[in-house]
Amino acid sequence: MSRPIYREEALRRYSDPSTRISKPLVIHRAWFVMFWALVALLFAAGAGLALIRVPDLVTVQVTVTRYRAEPAPHLDVTAQVPRDKHAPRVRQETTVRLAGQARPLTCHVVDPGGPVIGVDELKRRFGTATGPARLAVLSCEVAGDDSRGLAGRAGEAVIETGTITAGTLLFGAGA
Repeated sequence: MSRPIYREEALRRYSDPSTRISKPLVIHRAWFVMFWALVALLFAAGAGLALIRVPDLVTVQVTVTRYRAEPAPHLDVTAQVPRDKHAPRVRQETTVRLAGQARPLTCHVVDPGGPVIGVDELKRRFGTATGPARLAVLSCEVAGDDSRGLAGRAGEAVIETGTITAGTLLFGAGA
């Protein structure tokens, strides 16, 4: 003879809605503490992303406009800073990589740029343009006479145009 798995009395109680006791959901203390620790960690990360400011670096097109031997050998480089970016600070250090040049040049901003110039004018003057831009002038220290042949050469520079919140880097301009 086989016995039922559940007792008849238990089945009767379970099926009668008046005898059912509704117990609230209870979680263990360790899980409760871990949940609120996770909430606090996420809140701290969000606050950090909203408060921490990092440099806003932009890669721009540059053209070597002139070589000067006096007072020390250096190149004047014109950078096309996009119109939607802030002008760089005077004496700010930048890195310039010219086409065909193995080593990057260390440069400093001499003139942060004037009014915005249109694409047609930029193409006429420099042969290339990505959009309307402000022309900033950089001064790059060079060594040797082989730098005289760099006039007119194009390349790229990384320029700091201010600071932005860290959240903007991760989530875009809407952060």
